[in-house]
Amino acid sequence: EDTTQHAKQRLGDDPRHPHTDYQGRELQRTAAPTDSMDFSSPARAVISLRRRKPALDASVIGAAEVLLRHDVGRSDVVDGIAALLKSNDSADSRWEGLAVGILLATKVLNQFQPAEERVYIDGPRVPTTETEQHLTATEILVKLDGSQTATVAKYLNEACQLHLEHSEPRVRTFVARAIGAYAAWSFQAEPSDVSAEVVQSRNEIFSRLVASIQDHIATGRDESKPEYSKSSAGALDDTTGWRALETNWQCLACWLSAVGSRYFDNKMADSATHAALLENCEYSANVHLNRHVRAAAISVLEQMVVLAGATRENHDQLVDPESLLRKTTASVLKTGLADNWSQVRMAASVLNRVFFTNLIHTIKAPGENLQLLFPTLLPRMCLNRFYLAQGVKLYSHETWRLVFPESGLQVVADNIAPICRYYVKMCDADNHVVREAACQAVAELAVKLGMDETYRGFLEPHVPILLQALLMCFHDESWPVRDEACVACGTFCRAYPDACRADLDTLWSRWTEQLTDQIWSVRADAAVALSDAYRAYAKDGMLDKVLNLIDELLPSAKNQPTMTMAEHKALQNNMEAHTDSQLYSCGSLAPKLRKKAGAGRIGCSSCDVTRPKQPWEATDGCLYLIRELICLGTEDSWTSEEICLAGRDALWMKVLSQVAEVCRISHFPQSDDLRSTLWRQLPSIFRALGKQKTKQIYLEMFLDLMMRNLESRTASAISKHAAGLCAYEISKLIGPSILRGRVIDDYQKDVLDAVLREKEMDIQQSNMMRQPGQTQFSPFEPPGLLDNVGKTSPHPGISMMMIGGGADAPFQRSGPEPDQHTEQKQQDLHPGVGDAFSL
Repeated sequence: EDTTQHAKQRLGDDPRHPHTDYQGRELQRTAAPTDSMDFSSPARAVISLRRRKPALDASVIGAAEVLLRHDVGRSDVVDGIAALLKSNDSADSRWEGLAVGILLATKVLNQFQPAEERVYIDGPRVPTTETEQHLTATEILVKLDGSQTATVAKYLNEACQLHLEHSEPRVRTFVARAIGAYAAWSFQAEPSDVSAEVVQSRNEIFSRLVASIQDHIATGRDESKPEYSKSSAGALDDTTGWRALETNWQCLACWLSAVGSRYFDNKMADSATHAALLENCEYSANVHLNRHVRAAAISVLEQMVVLAGATRENHDQLVDPESLLRKTTASVLKTGLADNWSQVRMAASVLNRVFFTNLIHTIKAPGENLQLLFPTLLPRMCLNRFYLAQGVKLYSHETWRLVFPESGLQVVADNIAPICRYYVKMCDADNHVVREAACQAVAELAVKLGMDETYRGFLEPHVPILLQALLMCFHDESWPVRDEACVACGTFCRAYPDACRADLDTLWSRWTEQLTDQIWSVRADAAVALSDAYRAYAKDGMLDKVLNLIDELLPSAKNQPTMTMAEHKALQNNMEAHTDSQLYSCGSLAPKLRKKAGAGRIGCSSCDVTRPKQPWEATDGCLYLIRELICLGTEDSWTSEEICLAGRDALWMKVLSQVAEVCRISHFPQSDDLRSTLWRQLPSIFRALGKQKTKQIYLEMFLDLMMRNLESRTASAISKHAAGLCAYEISKLIGPSILRGRVIDDYQKDVLDAVLREKEMDIQQSNMMRQPGQTQFSPFEPPGLLDNVGKTSPHPGISMMMIGGGADAPFQRSGPEPDQHTEQKQQDLHPGVGDAFSL
């Protein structure tokens, strides 16, 4: 079908809106299906009523046609909204007209409540940069006079009271926003437009919501049971069967946001009702099975904390340790910040920021009062800065910077015991994502406290138990957990070599096993850990052990069984070998839906299935290890000269000759992967060895192999690309003319010239695509994704990330700026650990 015609149907006569892809290039937005509802703006919602299939009632279509007329008047707008709000009153009527009517009426009343004060129901997101498409009707919505607005409010209130527990969840969500808009209007409108009936109706909404929440919780999923229902017996999932409980909490959050501090000042709820409400909120946030209900209940508690901090008379509810609101908030944060669902963690993170910023910046609570919260909440705040979900991770980083702008490191040192206990517990969590984050957090302690002479004594008593937790994670079937545990152990050996010496034999066996792992990043990080071990135990003969390991493993690729590419493809495309096989969890070699408790539990579940290791993978791991040893001390100035190895030419001539020899083999398909690893490591090796020695000694060892790889017609695209980048980096080091002069064959010279031109054009194109002043918001961000942050109203926590220390700010330390020695010391961190530091 004609997409241009669809675009005109969606957006009127205007052309389609231009958008940009991840690379910043302009593209055309594809039109939505003709029968879908579009609630992205009031205008599009009205338009979508006309294209809905099966067609809606004639009254709904007629109201939409009236609202879309260019000469529509204000009275017509009021009548159209009223018709839509009443379109779902009968049992056999459809919900679409009602939803659009509530959306339009809410738009009318939203002018009485600023956007930043409204409850954000949809969850954290990147702020939109799209300009809303207005039609004549939606422009008139905000221009209604007082009496017309009161009429719309009356119709909206009647619809909300009638459809508070509507069967369609989208309608209930719109009702939640509408209740907040109605309450805000009742306080902000002219007194002549607000009757006693309006005030009574506003208060009745609160009473009805509290009663409905109590009824939903008491009934649970199974209506035959009066007690709280925590299990999901007989249900297919954890999200269905809870009726309107989630949206009731959302309604209450919107209502509280609109009422403001009047909730406490005017005692709109007696003490018994308030206590019961907090009890139900704590249950829904901590115990309820449905994650959406937990997040919605947390948003209600967030609004209560905001209201309590708004006026001085209510500050005691946050400061008094025996206050019901404070005890409930602490309990919910303890559970929510460790929830298994990222959605709930994010809601708890927002509550946590609101709670602490009110205590510290608004109320200015004394340190002794805050110290009562730190043993429980501080460990969770620290760990969430490493959580896999980027929203939780970045938001938690910024919360830490706001709460502890200068004294973060001292606070961690003072509370190191509960932090270590929590980290050890999370290293054995059921969720492999949490275990991965715990390993990263443990490594951060070793770097920020263990390598600081001022604070290393605080952590030293806890090193044995932390090391045992990391050793347990070494046996995890989830390879990201093994990866982070491997790096963390190497970091601990650097920070506390004497404390780790007793477990060195165990660590050595685990590191060497990881060096031959099936996952390439695990092999690379095992090399990093072994280089850290050499730094820590250089005087104990560690170098000889490492070199003997290289001599043993480097030739392993020669023992790889012979296999042709045709045989390899036939094996990969064997339908019988890949049919009815076990499903595996993301980031793990463990199958789904099976669990086993205890330290023996590995991965997301329990399984002994693993792909056998290949001999060539041991050679591949050695390439990473050789790179780490040669580069040791050349990328930082704080490593002692005795440890630096780049100047030992006799040693590296022998080792690199063996590397060049073993990488020439090609009797198995993965040999291209092996050479790809070589080409990725070689530029760093050459830079560490130096320009002169590269030209005089080492270049000739690999030049012929590299050119053969570039000109090959059978080599994989990955290996050819890696070889091309390697050639480009070497040309930047020694000069393109010198590199070209070393190539004898004319055809190979032409190939080299073409590769260098291609790589140069790629670099130029990449620089052109980068916008002026662009900064990286996240290491996982597509370029240009968040270039407009700061130009629009952002979600709380996003705007401050672009100011000062950035989202990756670590535990800040008070006192003078770090000297060059400290900064260079931090630059030598592994990327898996460095996510939490200002590198």
